[in-house]
Amino acid sequence: MIRLLAGTVLVFFAGAAGAAPPSQEPDGPYVGQPGKDVIWVPTPPGLVEKMLDMAAVTPRDYVIDLGSGDGRNIIAAAKRGARALGVEFDASLVQISRRRAAAEGVADRARFVEGDMFEADISQATVLALFLLPDNLLQLKPKFEQLRPGTRIITNGYQITGWDPAQVGVAEGDCLPWCTAYLYVVPPSQANKPGSKRP
Repeated sequence: MIRLLAGTVLVFFAGAAGAAPPSQEPDGPYVGQPGKDVIWVPTPPGLVEKMLDMAAVTPRDYVIDLGSGDGRNIIAAAKRGARALGVEFDASLVQISRRRAAAEGVADRARFVEGDMFEADISQATVLALFLLPDNLLQLKPKFEQLRPGTRIITNGYQITGWDPAQVGVAEGDCLPWCTAYLYVVPPSQANKPGSKRP
């Protein structure tokens, strides 16, 4: 997910091992580029790989990024052999992502579609790689709850309200301010849910 942040900064990723290179295209995205629900902000390369490591992405996975921006998450996942789908509202970013996937030699595994992330079918995902605002995650939460047990959800920077992460990871290197990722496994711990008690 790379993407997105309304007002503060925010679903991603440039070129470390396995990630796509930074934009060098004349029509490439720029930091703060407005989107439908958030603005575009790239996830640092080290955190892209950290997120995929935490989710233990393999060629057996189907990875979906909602608000996929310039496609760097999805391209990085495809480089690990996974099938991957990016859903992006901005048609120009979809085209950029497709060109980058082709240039990286993973167009057969990395697919990008123009669409609304809140309407996307995520039911077949084994991994969701997301960089979304808390309000976005909260709005998507009912769909997360319908995912198959064992599905991994990895988020950049923000947690899913009411769920306890199974793992918290911190990327090394030049990642500020986006260094922290949160891994959830469906069904997640809900120790923060109203009425629940911690041991």
